[in-house]
Parts: sequence; structure tokens; C-alpha cells
Amino acid sequence: MQMYRYVSLLAMTAFLSCVSALGAPREGGLINDLPHGYIGEFRWDGDETVQHVVIRFDQVRMLTDESAEATGCGAYEVGRYVTKIKVQMLVNRSDLRVQILEQSPESGGNVTSGAFVTDGSHRGRLSRDLQQIDAEWTGASGGKRGQLHLRASSSAVCAPSTSL
Repeated sequence: MQMYRYVSLLAMTAFLSCVSALGAPREGGLINDLPHGYIGEFRWDGDETVQHVVIRFDQVRMLTDESAEATGCGAYEVGRYVTKIKVQMLVNRSDLRVQILEQSPESGGNVTSGAFVTDGSHRGRLSRDLQQIDAEWTGASGGKRGQLHLRASSSAVCAPSTSL
């Protein structure tokens, strides 16, 4: 009977070690390993216009044992017009679900905030290696939807591109 308990305990320990190694990032791992920059594209459903997106996180911190927050800035570029924003991303550590909130669109020069929508959020997933974000925008007051696809980039900055 004692040998059975020992083998069961050993098997359970091995199982839990495998689950934690393959599952969610460690708390410190998420904070330390989350890239601070992402670049990619956003498109409204039914619209072929590509919006180039840059997000840069200045701060990443754990809110609870299961959730982290990353805050920083972002920019959407359509043609020669840029909208600069503040960005907050909430990450669920166990399954890497994300919610990205955008606030305070800025305008000036070639920077515009005219029709920029902030009454919703992007909801989706961060890849297991933390290198990609795929999310869907859903507006709160009209249900308008769009698709966001980002990849990690160490060169992401929240400023208009130099080609403007």
C-alpha cells in the first residue's frame, strides 16, 4: 500500500510538472518575456482598407495571480494619416486571452482622430510564444467588428513612419 502511494505521488508530480511546462507562462515569465512592441494590420469587416498598427508597451505588471496589464501607446496609419492612442492590454495568464482597450486619440499635422472609434475593445489571444496577437474588435454601440493581427517587433515606436 505504501509503495502504491509513493508511485501515485510520483506520477502526479510528473504530470503537474509537464502541465506547468506546457501551459501558461510563469508569472515572472509573462512580465519579463512579453514583447514591448507589436506591429501589424487592422481591417474593418467588409472593408478592404488596411490600417497599419504599431503598439508599444512601456509598462507590464501583474494585477492578480492570473492577470497582467500592459500599458503604452499605439498608432494607426491609413494612407498618410495617423491616429495616435493610449493602449491598455489585459492578459489572462492561464489561457493567454487578451483584451485591448484604446483611448485618447490624438490629432495634429498628419495625425488625425476624426473618425477613430474607441467605444469597444479587441478581444482575442496571445500566441503561446507571446509573439503574435490575433483579436477581433467589437464596438459597444453599434456592434461594428474588425480584425487585428499583430506580431512582435523590437523596432515598434508610437510615431508616424518616416515616409510621411
